[in-house]
Amino acid sequence: MEREEVVAQIVMDYRDVNVRGVERELSVPERLNVRKAVAITGPRRAGKTYYLLQRFSEVRKAGKAAVFFPLDDDRIYPPTLEDLSALVKVFYELFPEADEKYLFLDEVQEVQNWELFVKRVVERDGFRVYLAGSSSRLLSGEIASALRGRTLTFELFPFSFREFLRAKGFFPGKYLSTKDEGRIKALLKDYLMFGGFPEAVLLDDEFLKRKTLSEYVNVMLYRDIIERHGVKNLRAVRLFLKLLMTSFAKEFSVNRVARYMKGMGVNVSRNTLYTYLEYFEDAYVVFIVKKFSYNLKEVEKSIPKVYIVDNGLVTTYSPRSGESLGRLMENAVFLELRRREKELYYFKDEREKEVDFVVTEKGEVSELIQVSYSLSDPNTFKREVSALVSASDKLNCDNLTIINWSREDTIEAEGKEIRLVPLWKFLLGVVRRDSAFVSPEVH
Repeated sequence: MEREEVVAQIVMDYRDVNVRGVERELSVPERLNVRKAVAITGPRRAGKTYYLLQRFSEVRKAGKAAVFFPLDDDRIYPPTLEDLSALVKVFYELFPEADEKYLFLDEVQEVQNWELFVKRVVERDGFRVYLAGSSSRLLSGEIASALRGRTLTFELFPFSFREFLRAKGFFPGKYLSTKDEGRIKALLKDYLMFGGFPEAVLLDDEFLKRKTLSEYVNVMLYRDIIERHGVKNLRAVRLFLKLLMTSFAKEFSVNRVARYMKGMGVNVSRNTLYTYLEYFEDAYVVFIVKKFSYNLKEVEKSIPKVYIVDNGLVTTYSPRSGESLGRLMENAVFLELRRREKELYYFKDEREKEVDFVVTEKGEVSELIQVSYSLSDPNTFKREVSALVSASDKLNCDNLTIINWSREDTIEAEGKEIRLVPLWKFLLGVVRRDSAFVSPEVH
């Protein structure tokens, strides 16, 4: 069979694909006013291919001219630029009179110099191109470099709690019964422990969940870090990942870690560890949050806090993390804020009073958020409230929230109002309006 015929066969295999499953919440505009490709990035196994198929299916159902093409298909592997040119020829044979033209390219990084093709069909031929690929070879920084301003990048993470509930077949309405609320909280504990990677969410067996998530960690470590960057000191990078995972939702001092590893007999420099940290960030394994300051130099020099891309990776890699429910809650809150594209810092004053999240908009502090599992202990309650009030004065922000497991209230402390919000309501996007809680529509 000629190469062009093989390309056409693959196109036809996907032409009328019917995608079923959980609808993802990633908000990508269908119509763009500028000629740019849309790139979907994120961690491995988060559902980028499924999302691409989902969008392709929607476009096809609307009667528009579109083709989906997986460039890791064994029938054309390894793919070439000639295959992509053949794809365009097949497209025009299928849709000779098309005004709106869509190409959905999965695993595009498999083609050497793919960016030259994308640039041509976007700018010269007027195609709307959607891209997705392996996180180890199609990272946001590389896309920006390859296409030089000709792309818009959107991040897709593992399931949010809203998506998680839908995957479990639970669709909470505007009003909840006591039974519904109890079920949400039970599912929330499962979400906090095993996270939102789609494949793991759909597994019922706990052993298989752990096994699957453990494999994810190994693939991220070996393919996205060791193989991609040619890391030779395997012992050091493995131990460093373990320390990152066990330090989630805590300050993470690379200098202190370097001394610790030296004491363990692992010879690695601070600069190398900083490089490893950048690798793990690029691969969407970890995120760092800097300490807030109005002085940018102080921000850059601050010891960061570390968060992990999914709670399931944490509990699988570090089984004892299940004992730290408050930190798992904090990691989940971070991920939700990241999905909402918030600019985040933490805050700690000279008396070591810490606020978990400082949310900023256009350089101004817009909200201060604490996360605590329980507020029933008087000392814990006093500590959380005191830190918020102190930071409120210093940062001139009166929008104060404590996210906890179940308490819902508005309290006053030193003349400031503080909202107490249950974690499940925060994760579901529930907002307060005139003392009645309403869940906004999710698109």
